[in-house]
Amino acid sequence: MRGFDRPLKPEWVYEIINKLEVGDTISDYKKELDKVLKELNGKTGKRKVRTVIGRYFLKDLDKPHQRTVQNSMSFNLVKDLDFEEAKPLILFNLLVKAPILQYFSKQLFKLYSGQRDINSDFMRRKAYEKIGERDIARRSLRNFLSTLVDFNILRQVDRANFTWNQQLKVSEDNLVNFFKLYSEFYLQSPQVSLYDLPEHLFFYFDLPDLKEVAQKYNNVHWDYTRRLKAAIITLY
Repeated sequence: MRGFDRPLKPEWVYEIINKLEVGDTISDYKKELDKVLKELNGKTGKRKVRTVIGRYFLKDLDKPHQRTVQNSMSFNLVKDLDFEEAKPLILFNLLVKAPILQYFSKQLFKLYSGQRDINSDFMRRKAYEKIGERDIARRSLRNFLSTLVDFNILRQVDRANFTWNQQLKVSEDNLVNFFKLYSEFYLQSPQVSLYDLPEHLFFYFDLPDLKEVAQKYNNVHWDYTRRLKAAIITLY
């Protein structure tokens, strides 16, 4: 399981995407992108953050050695939005693409949803059992929790303890983008069952009514099928 090598601030992702265009050679913009990461000291830390942003937002997920910005859904969706609208989409894009963040999200939902305070030492011990590689588990958990703090979803109380702050509000238009990312990168299928959405991916967000949005955009972004025990959208 690939680790999550650095915490990400949503501002970094948004500003870097908006400094680049499809087809740009990423290394040509290194100095300009490093200015976005002004809070970080040292070349190594900045390089690793650029690598993480490149992996999840600038390149094809299965082609980490690409040198240019790809014409990808993730890049284009974020670039078309203002920052507040892009913020929840940036986090959701990480969740659907990174299995290790999906694992940590399952733990957070199972153990700490319902506003229970979060103990990272306990989560880390559970992660050791699942992941095996202690350094990857420790570092990735720390980076993910720090990322959730930077998205204002969590507050850090002390070294090991966190509390819930707020969900990120998602507009109807952005829920359409969520479904596109979820279909493409998590399901790898155009069919999305509204009754089978994994709660651990969606509980960070304040969502509009799913069935109302499904009906509103029927024959626009998808076909919406409703039966007694099924509500399925099939994206175009």
